[in-house]
Amino acid sequence: MYFSKFILLFIISFLIFSCAVQRPPSGGPVDRIPPEIITSEPLPGALNIPVTLNKIKIVFSERMKQSTVRNNLFISPPVKFRTDWEKGRILIVSLEDSLKPQQTYVLSVGSGLQDMHNNKMTYSFTLAFSTGDTIDQGQISGRIYGLKRSETFYIFAYLTNDSIRFNPFKNKPDYVTLTGDKGEYTLGYLKNGKYRVMGVEDRNHNLLLDAIMERFALSFRDVALHDSLNRFRGLDMQPAKLDTIPPMLTAARARYQDLLVLRFNEPLALDSLTEISIADSLTNQPLRIKALAKAPKHDTWLELVTAPMDSGRIYRVKCQNLADSSGNRNPDTLITYFMSTTKKDTSTFKLLRHLPKDSAKNVRPETSVVFEFNQPVDGQQIKSNYRLQSETGKPVPGQWRIKNLYHIEYHPNKPLKPDQTYQSILKLDKQKSYFGKTTKDSISSHVFTIISQKELGEISGTIQPAISLNHPLILNIRSVRGKRFYKSLTIRNKHSFKFDYLPEGSYKIDGFIDLNENGKLDHGSLLPFRFCEPFKFMQDTVKVRKRWETSGIIFTLPPITEISK
Repeated sequence: MYFSKFILLFIISFLIFSCAVQRPPSGGPVDRIPPEIITSEPLPGALNIPVTLNKIKIVFSERMKQSTVRNNLFISPPVKFRTDWEKGRILIVSLEDSLKPQQTYVLSVGSGLQDMHNNKMTYSFTLAFSTGDTIDQGQISGRIYGLKRSETFYIFAYLTNDSIRFNPFKNKPDYVTLTGDKGEYTLGYLKNGKYRVMGVEDRNHNLLLDAIMERFALSFRDVALHDSLNRFRGLDMQPAKLDTIPPMLTAARARYQDLLVLRFNEPLALDSLTEISIADSLTNQPLRIKALAKAPKHDTWLELVTAPMDSGRIYRVKCQNLADSSGNRNPDTLITYFMSTTKKDTSTFKLLRHLPKDSAKNVRPETSVVFEFNQPVDGQQIKSNYRLQSETGKPVPGQWRIKNLYHIEYHPNKPLKPDQTYQSILKLDKQKSYFGKTTKDSISSHVFTIISQKELGEISGTIQPAISLNHPLILNIRSVRGKRFYKSLTIRNKHSFKFDYLPEGSYKIDGFIDLNENGKLDHGSLLPFRFCEPFKFMQDTVKVRKRWETSGIIFTLPPITEISK
């Protein structure tokens, strides 16, 4: 009995002390080393490969996650193939088509391929070989700007001529690659010829553009490769989305007895908003529209100020010839119905904001004056009752921008002068809302002072090459860190630029050639086809110091000598 208790006590003690012993964690450090390709068969640059080649071998440095090869392997020009694995790290690519004679082929392995620890390859891999006695050496490189860190686009290159029509919806590309770090790409080993290059999201990996679900990116020109010029750099792009669907009217609701809200499936072009009418559905008596504009918080909504609606009536809304921001115009007459309401806006008419604030200091020279009300207002009344003047009483000329029925801005034609004081005066005694209400205040007067020149710096430079441009060049400067700052210049018939009145900090400069002269970058179109407007992002950061001009900056235009129009 005693002996049994002793044995039991010994076992318990042994287990307790065994558990208390500290040991290093098992498994070792986590593997974060990206996989690499060690060798291949055939080797890169191999010549005179038989057209009957039916197998390509790729050897990796470690075992790979086999499922990730599906969307990260392709051959240019396209060849049907299937894949198998040996020992987890040897990829066998079995070719199901015969190769063409005297042709350079490029097998690309995308950087999205992963090992068993989910480490991606650092770089994509390209294996070029030829069934002839030479390797084509053509190359086109560039970058797709605006991609998120995890996003990857396919780069499609199409050999084009007068007899081949470019159709990315039906025709697969002649050459393919993937974007890598920061959206950069290189199409290599291209034969001589004329190429049209585009980026495609290609979610279903069918090497076609499915417009409804996939974004695309267009370049600003075609590229012709030949023996004396077989490398082209800087064919940059930015993502866009094909919009072929015309706008549709989805709903109408009477918010007040004299304010109607219309809802659409997408934002409308402002020049198409005049062909809207409202009428009593029973008597066909028209309801007058006093004003309309986009709603403040919903860019797909319209707000319409109308004459007072009759109680309990059903009204018909008719929209004709509406267009969206992409230029799609709906040829149909859009009709919907709504029930009137007796509800009124009972709030007091107020001026909510008048900016810059009264007594504001260090105001930016390029500031605009902003007025925001709580009820719809007539912008023409504001224009006739407003004055912006310098400290000497001299009026400051400018332009008005009506953002919506509540918000209107005054933009001086030139930046206001540093160290100067200005007065913004709006007479409110004659100002009424569209609901017929007046404010309690008779005037709103704000005095503000522009920041001192001692706190500002400048950037100046030249535009190269010094070629003649038939369209304006729009340059933008953006702060890199800290408080957000943005400024734009429109340059015509000059090869120099100057950004003045800049806060101290670090900046980057970009620009584009405004071919359609609408003031914004056009990413291009597929239906009908239109290239992206030529643009350029400077990679270097420019620093600005107070009371100092940073000069000698060079903005290099994209290679536009052959812009297609």
